[in-house]
Amino acid sequence: MRKAMPLVLWVLMMAASHSAVAQSLYETPPVLKASDLAPQTMLRGPHFIVDQDVATTDLLTHFIIRSDYGVFDAHGRDVLAIRVVEVGALDQLARTSKTDEFVSAVKNAAVRPVAAAANMAEHPMDTVKGAPAAVGRFFDRVQLGAKSITQSSKSSGTTTADTAQRIGSVTADVLGYEEERRALAKKLGVDPYTTNHVLAGKLDDMAWVAFSGRLGLNVVESVVVPFSFALSATSATNDLIWDTKPADLLNLDAQKLRTLGIADADVQALLQNRWYSLTMLTSLVNGLEALAGVRGLDQVVLFAELAPSEDRARLVVNAVQMLAREQTATHSFVQVAAPGPLVARTSTGGILIPVPLDYLPWTERVATFAQRPDLQAKDRTAWIRGIASPRTKSELTAAGWTIREDPLPH
Repeated sequence: MRKAMPLVLWVLMMAASHSAVAQSLYETPPVLKASDLAPQTMLRGPHFIVDQDVATTDLLTHFIIRSDYGVFDAHGRDVLAIRVVEVGALDQLARTSKTDEFVSAVKNAAVRPVAAAANMAEHPMDTVKGAPAAVGRFFDRVQLGAKSITQSSKSSGTTTADTAQRIGSVTADVLGYEEERRALAKKLGVDPYTTNHVLAGKLDDMAWVAFSGRLGLNVVESVVVPFSFALSATSATNDLIWDTKPADLLNLDAQKLRTLGIADADVQALLQNRWYSLTMLTSLVNGLEALAGVRGLDQVVLFAELAPSEDRARLVVNAVQMLAREQTATHSFVQVAAPGPLVARTSTGGILIPVPLDYLPWTERVATFAQRPDLQAKDRTAWIRGIASPRTKSELTAAGWTIREDPLPH
């Protein structure tokens, strides 16, 4: 006669079975193909190649770029485009550093408290990696009433130290040098406030030589990478960051926020969040400016100032830019809210959620978001700037959502 199964063992087996069923309710983060997410011109060039396998950890696509100038980890297709352009810029800087004109200028350059510019082309291989960002929490409801983690008692003035931190250069206060650096970035078509420390170091070195060595720097022409959108969402933002002194740009951003009715304490909290580069900050402010007259912008700023990482900050900037473009085209929004994620309400009572992700799988957080009672409306649209998985489309549609996807570039 078979012995009865011990109660403890039975309970453990039932628990394991329940866990397996619960896990099957959601999708595991897939490994995607780079060729399904970006055009071939963005995946291979004279000095770089992108790994075909793309992980989707925590809702972000993780592209690995292997180049002659380092290995770069790009979180999202937007950052991939930025880094690809930067590889082209690094190649141009390397070639410029070998010219007789530049070598002569190095001899005349003043000493400064950063690495010398000589032998730039032989800079050791480096890696730019992104830290885990927990961007999945973008779908979580956030309490905005609590004190922001970035708020401080700092006065409203912009200091030299603030500016230097934004630039990432210890010589930011040298008259003329920073302007030379911005001009060089403009010639290359790159962000002067890039978070790519490899390129930032090269810009520092080259600009210092051009400035203190009295060199009219001509960048060697290279193959043009066809991604003019790589810097930011609008050409107006590009012009501002290239042509405006950083301290003036910070003050301009602050003034625009105050004009939109944002409290000074929240203006300062946002400006002091180190995860927003000057370019990202200006793109965010310009997006908010395009939403002028829409109620709730103060909530968006509160939400933005809580960003705990560069990835989360980019997510907020991109979501605001999506809403700004839609508002410019349709003028349909009357209110925005930021309980997590951003929610735009239309004059007809509908809601639109901008989701600036390349790929959206069906996760527990997304499932919870789909059924949230505070997001109930007759017309509900989730605007995904990439694509949703078939499971996500099916589940969101069943929950009463309309799915709007942007076609991927090819």
